[in-house]
Amino acid sequence: MRPNTSHVGLVVALVVVSTAVVGVVAGNAGAVQESDEAGESDELLSVSGWAAVAAFLLGSLILLGSVEVLIHALVRTASRFGVSALLLAVVVSGTEVDNVAFGVFTGFREMQNVAFGLAIGNAISIFGLTLAAAALLYPFDVDVPTDYLAIMVVSPLVLLPYLLTGRIDAVDGVVLIAAYLAVFGYIAARELRGDRSYMRSGEVMEAATSADGQGEAAAAVAGDGVTDDDLPGPLRRVARRDWFWPAVMLVALGGIVVGAETASTGTEGIVETWDLHQTAFGVTMVTIVFTLDDLLLAVEPVRLGYNDIAVGGVIGSLLFFVTANTGIVALVGSVTTSPRALYFHLPALLVIAGLSGLLLWRGKLTRLAGAALLGLYVAYLAMNVFFFSALPVSG
Repeated sequence: MRPNTSHVGLVVALVVVSTAVVGVVAGNAGAVQESDEAGESDELLSVSGWAAVAAFLLGSLILLGSVEVLIHALVRTASRFGVSALLLAVVVSGTEVDNVAFGVFTGFREMQNVAFGLAIGNAISIFGLTLAAAALLYPFDVDVPTDYLAIMVVSPLVLLPYLLTGRIDAVDGVVLIAAYLAVFGYIAARELRGDRSYMRSGEVMEAATSADGQGEAAAAVAGDGVTDDDLPGPLRRVARRDWFWPAVMLVALGGIVVGAETASTGTEGIVETWDLHQTAFGVTMVTIVFTLDDLLLAVEPVRLGYNDIAVGGVIGSLLFFVTANTGIVALVGSVTTSPRALYFHLPALLVIAGLSGLLLWRGKLTRLAGAALLGLYVAYLAMNVFFFSALPVSG
């Protein structure tokens, strides 16, 4: 299925509505925080019963719509400015805004170790759940530069010195953030040289010139951006301005954060209300929903034919988790790592990243490859549950 601009107006409207939800959530959070200071509650935001079901459905709807908008905005921004879609995906999809917020929040509550553990667990899920799901649902071909894959595979080793010493402090956090900026700078310089220009990608040109995208491709090649005749009148007029689609990307990112957090809150309420936390269904449901935004950001671009966006998001997310995300958490407060991170989590991450790198290097992700990645991830989760009584997902 290729992108259809007739859906964009509806989805943009949905994301705009999500900005109002941000205000409601913020207001509730402030009220609950005041009661917490008075000793009345320990939860930032919680729901139960059928309200939890409603929160889950609303959050999922906002999340789905926001991901759809983000992909359209990425494609149009790349077309208009002649920027690599992979580079935009590394920046936009790979920068885990919700995880940063979670890390800072837990850091201020002196739970930095929890935030660090979840960063590692989420880095593993990027391959074992998101990339695996994309391959299982929509097997795809991809052409990723070998140096990008090499960076992806070895990047977890940046954590090795800190895991050996057992501590990550504020100075280390600055170093990790600088490492992220350096790697991003290398990728940006390589992409902006034009040897991987978005509109010269055969895969994207084929997608853009499909039956419902002929006008978009012609306008993009001509340098005038895209035609959005199916958008509502007011949006159609401003869509011709250079700032419009980059601004839509920012709004969509906000919608993804709001949708993911709302769906996660609803899931917690469902699990607690119907006592699902001790069942396999509960564990599976929590794992999937807490990583639903990352899952959609890998599956949806592949479904729409923009494989570079999916792979760019995967590479960017891993780099961000093991460098900048960890660094930001360390800036809030020192992280004390456990031997388990050195002897179990880091090797698991290296194995699954290495296998993913090999599969991407071969240029084709089949359903068998997706099943292999998912199998490794399930084994990783099982070992966490049975040996450590923990599930490495965030709420």
